[in-house]
Amino acid sequence: MSAHEDLKIDFVSPLPPVRSGIADYSADLLPDLAQLCDLRVIRLSGQPISEELVDRWSPRPAVEIGAKGRLPLYQMGNNPYHDEVLDLALAVPGVVTLHDLFLHHLLMERTLARRRFPPYKKQLEHDHGWMGAAVAMPPRWGGYGDAGVFTLPCNRTLAQSQRGMLVHSRWGSDLLRDCAGDIAVRVIPMPMPLADKPDGAAVDSLKERLGIPFEAPVLGSFGFQTPIKRTDVVVRALALPGLEKAHLLVVGEAALQLDIDTEARKAGVRDRVHILGFVDRKELAAAMTAADLCVNLRYPTAGETSASLLRLLAQGRPAIVSDYAQFADFSSEIVIKVPIGEGEAEA
Repeated sequence: MSAHEDLKIDFVSPLPPVRSGIADYSADLLPDLAQLCDLRVIRLSGQPISEELVDRWSPRPAVEIGAKGRLPLYQMGNNPYHDEVLDLALAVPGVVTLHDLFLHHLLMERTLARRRFPPYKKQLEHDHGWMGAAVAMPPRWGGYGDAGVFTLPCNRTLAQSQRGMLVHSRWGSDLLRDCAGDIAVRVIPMPMPLADKPDGAAVDSLKERLGIPFEAPVLGSFGFQTPIKRTDVVVRALALPGLEKAHLLVVGEAALQLDIDTEARKAGVRDRVHILGFVDRKELAAAMTAADLCVNLRYPTAGETSASLLRLLAQGRPAIVSDYAQFADFSSEIVIKVPIGEGEAEA
């Protein structure tokens, strides 16, 4: 029986086995959240939920969201896994945890990817006025670029329709208020469970399987690999003087437009770059422990707080981040910050 039965929450988010950091975050959050309220988990249509989570939480259909005064709590991100989450939040407003401050990529998936230009232009114009209307025009004639995508967040409609917004950084709170005006927003630092004690045998087995000498220094890049994660910069750094013996672990599903293998061959370091792809939690923990130094760069940014970075810190791993945007919330006593732009690989 919940200690706070007067607070009734309908939790709406992708869940494992969906390959999403927000899905993993939600699975970690649910047990603690359930101690504070009468909690129901909502099932998103067309998305799988692991048997373990089904057995524990008995997910309810989305049609029941908000019934009998329950408060919807939405987990919102900037990828197609959150398409239905956005529709539900607009239909039944509640409180939204905005993991990605920029929702422009999701808007493009909902409109341009389906050959629907008028809704794209209408949404941009509603959220950003004449500037949004101007940015919408090049895609109408087949012109695409990242400038508008990482300049116009497209979050105003969602934020202004909700009872409250939660973000994970002060930088994110300031940005959201700049975009959406006077709204109810609160900064809630992202929780991250402490890691289990590292399994030394698993780490040794991983290095042996990949052919990494046990004495070699190992860099690590973790999480969904996209061009903004700057993995190509880390690959180029391997070719610089001083890192001739270093190896790089790249762990996480990769976006289609990112070809790390080709970048490594161009740099002449392919034999020292090990691309693991998406792995289960046990192998992820071994890979993180194997990394002597982890690199978690971002530029440009969708405003997300990096769950992979927090997981690394929870496991006691040293990390390098970009000196930019949301990383300003991290003290230089915790992470090493490198400047973006020219000289990034050298730094």
